[in-house]
Amino acid sequence: MSYININHSTGDLIIENKRNLSLEIFNELHIHHPETYPEELLEDLLPYLEQLVELTGQSLLNNHDNSQAVYSWGKEVGKLATEHGTPLSTTISKVTLYKKAILTSIIYWNDHSLPNEMLVKVNIEIDQVFNTMISAFSEAYSDYSKQQLKKSEEKYLSLSTPVVPIFENLAILPLIGQVDEVRADMMISHVLDECKKLSIHQLIIDLSGVYEVNPLFQEGIMKLIDSLKLLGIEPTLSGMRAEMSLKFIEVGINLTNIKIYQSLNKAIQGRQLNLTK
Repeated sequence: MSYININHSTGDLIIENKRNLSLEIFNELHIHHPETYPEELLEDLLPYLEQLVELTGQSLLNNHDNSQAVYSWGKEVGKLATEHGTPLSTTISKVTLYKKAILTSIIYWNDHSLPNEMLVKVNIEIDQVFNTMISAFSEAYSDYSKQQLKKSEEKYLSLSTPVVPIFENLAILPLIGQVDEVRADMMISHVLDECKKLSIHQLIIDLSGVYEVNPLFQEGIMKLIDSLKLLGIEPTLSGMRAEMSLKFIEVGINLTNIKIYQSLNKAIQGRQLNLTK
């Protein structure tokens, strides 16, 4: 029998026996990971395992024309694994168990008569399927890591740029630390959303916690001030250090139309007076 015929006949057998193969795969998972794969999970996992087996058989029949479908399966399963907190190394290690169940069945079906050379070639073909899945697993975990990083950044920004209401319509934005390009853009978005949510009419931007001024910081502050004005919110600056004021002047930033106070306490007093008028 030719190599192509063996591939096709093996692919047909895999698809015809997909339920039994799925049960074999689950059995392997249950033996090696009994706590993660208890017997009561069988019915929930069988549709995924049957799809895995079907894709493997189709790959042998169609010379891997279904690689995109294989990849999509890997992405979906990888996403589910990340949601359950399963490490990538554990997810990848299960591929060995998938292969073991399928290859053991192939040998059994051929009554050990399949020449070693052909068996190696079939194994290589099946390897391509699972390598595609591993690549998809890795991308799913990479996507998850990026999402978690973004959530962490957003949480950090909400904590590091809090809009704190102190009187009706008046709030403080205490800035601390450095402001890079990413933080500047996210800061502006976060602050504007909070001001609208809290119905703030005046916002005191306190700079006493900022020790290093760079062009990105200066640009970010000016974008924030301009954005606040467009929303009808009056910005006020407080706590500006001498070296900070010099750097604003050096780059030609004009703050003459902005109320500026030496300290946060004085800014609160000044704004409170305005609100009571």
